[in-house]
Amino acid sequence: MKKIIVLLSILLSYATAATNEDIILYKVANKDYAITAQTLADGLTMNGYVVAKNQDMNGPYQKQFQATTFNSYNLMSVYHHETSIALVPKYSKSGIFTPFSIATYQRKGEDDFYIAFLSSKAQENIIKEKDALFAKLEKLTRETIVKVLPAAVESPLSYTNISTDKQLYTMYSFDVDDADAMEARDDMMMMMESEMKPTGFIVANYIDFNKVLLEEKKEEYMFYDAYSLCKLKIIYELSKEKPEAGAFAPCTMVIYHKKGSNKTEIVTLSIANLTSSLAIKDKKILEILTKAQATMKSIIEESAE
Repeated sequence: MKKIIVLLSILLSYATAATNEDIILYKVANKDYAITAQTLADGLTMNGYVVAKNQDMNGPYQKQFQATTFNSYNLMSVYHHETSIALVPKYSKSGIFTPFSIATYQRKGEDDFYIAFLSSKAQENIIKEKDALFAKLEKLTRETIVKVLPAAVESPLSYTNISTDKQLYTMYSFDVDDADAMEARDDMMMMMESEMKPTGFIVANYIDFNKVLLEEKKEEYMFYDAYSLCKLKIIYELSKEKPEAGAFAPCTMVIYHKKGSNKTEIVTLSIANLTSSLAIKDKKILEILTKAQATMKSIIEESAE
């Protein structure tokens, strides 16, 4: 009998320990709907973050698909000023988290308001760099959420993330003389944006992050641009079952050129992030994601020709 009890205890401990290490989720009671995405956005702004965009998705859901299961669903594009200006000069590709995404949502008929964002472990795993700055950012974000919403508690997801050996970001590199880099960038982005529109991709937000860096006397780049990209169909389908998918949306694409490099680079997130972190197995969703990545790859490569 004692052996059985010990075995059950071990099994229960494993079940409890099995958590999703990529996505951090907080919830707070909100029966009267007094808490909104703007409540959090204002609190983040007051605590050293820049909320570049706080996009209501529920309205577009209802307009385009005539259906939504949410009372509210917002996607924020956010960066922490101090941490970002330290990270980007060290790791150019880390800009895919400048801004990073925070999803807030509350389902119809439910009393809790949720907040989802990526863990530092996930960010480090994506760009294959380990730095205390990522852990610092996660800690700050956690502390700020609880400071703004004292009743908020961490809420574990019901599934674990799936490990993958696939590349979690995609980098494109183009030989461009420094003297021609600015003009080439402008031509590339003009073509890219014109190509994205018919495919359903939109630029939800744009940040000239080099301007931010220059204000801090960091002059490594000729330009460093961050584009928040979104395809409504994708996040709509994902959020039906896993609204925490908003921790990846909108996805940030960065395009930059380091002085003296004679090279322009573009970095985007890979769909492998979503399929592994969200443990996606649905064939329909996988097909949509695969097609979207192939489309974006084609747009980037053709625009750079």
